[in-house]
Amino acid sequence: MLNNKKFASGLICVGIVAIIAAIAVSVIFAKNYSTDIPAPLEEAVALSTFTRQGVSVSDIVIDGETRHYAALPDSSYLSGGECMGEAHEILGYSHKGKNVEVYALCGYNCYGFRDGMLVDDSGAGNVPTLLTFEKVSDGETSQYIFKSAKEALDGGEFTESVKEMFPAALARKALSASGDEAINQSREEQCRRYAEAYLVSIGREAKISSYHDESFKILSDFGVSVDVSNALYELHPEYSIYVGSFETLESGVRYVYSTVWDGDSDGTGTVTYTKKEYDSGKVVKTYKYSVDGDSFKQVKPKKKK
Repeated sequence: MLNNKKFASGLICVGIVAIIAAIAVSVIFAKNYSTDIPAPLEEAVALSTFTRQGVSVSDIVIDGETRHYAALPDSSYLSGGECMGEAHEILGYSHKGKNVEVYALCGYNCYGFRDGMLVDDSGAGNVPTLLTFEKVSDGETSQYIFKSAKEALDGGEFTESVKEMFPAALARKALSASGDEAINQSREEQCRRYAEAYLVSIGREAKISSYHDESFKILSDFGVSVDVSNALYELHPEYSIYVGSFETLESGVRYVYSTVWDGDSDGTGTVTYTKKEYDSGKVVKTYKYSVDGDSFKQVKPKKKK
């Protein structure tokens, strides 16, 4: 005959074991990070990008809203333009004592003026980054002091390094970010806000664009031979390889460098390089070359009588 007391006792034991097992599993697989990102931490992550790039940030009020912009003091379009915008996506964060570890995708765009537009053509995007901040609180508000950053490794070590830095679920998100349209769109919009603020700061209106959205052409696109195009670039690398104009800031003075092709589609014509002051229009330097097929020669300016 079945002993009801023993049977009930057995059920209780089984139940206790099941509860303990469930708790153990939940501990093992519990989410050890938070995705509820406080606003001060968002701000700290944004500013950490500029800190790591050695760029200072200024504030400007636009329509009652305080915005950031980051000007690059002496600029060359070939080495990063004249202003920078950052973008980030915080996937999660966790507390490590007084410190906070942030699992984020970080990037930035550098902008410069080309053909009158403010165009980005350099930077970095969606780099999985482990950021460490010290949390300082006075009981009512909290500040996050940037301490360090560790970026995912390049090449064949990229995937493994992300898995080592991020919790598994966040690592999967980071590894698929390049194909995430929403993240990529957010990145461009974030960077663009800095570019907009920079334009206001210098009192200028211009189209904000991306190098990938424009069709900048080089001399060979107009029929100039590749050999001639390369030779001219070696003579004047400061004018870049593109036909058109770009601007630089040199000791606080804005200059316009322009490359103009005047010729036929068979590669016969003239190439003129000019550097002038933006404000006054004063020509500082000019070089002119006549091109005929695979040969070219410098055209000396006529002496004034």
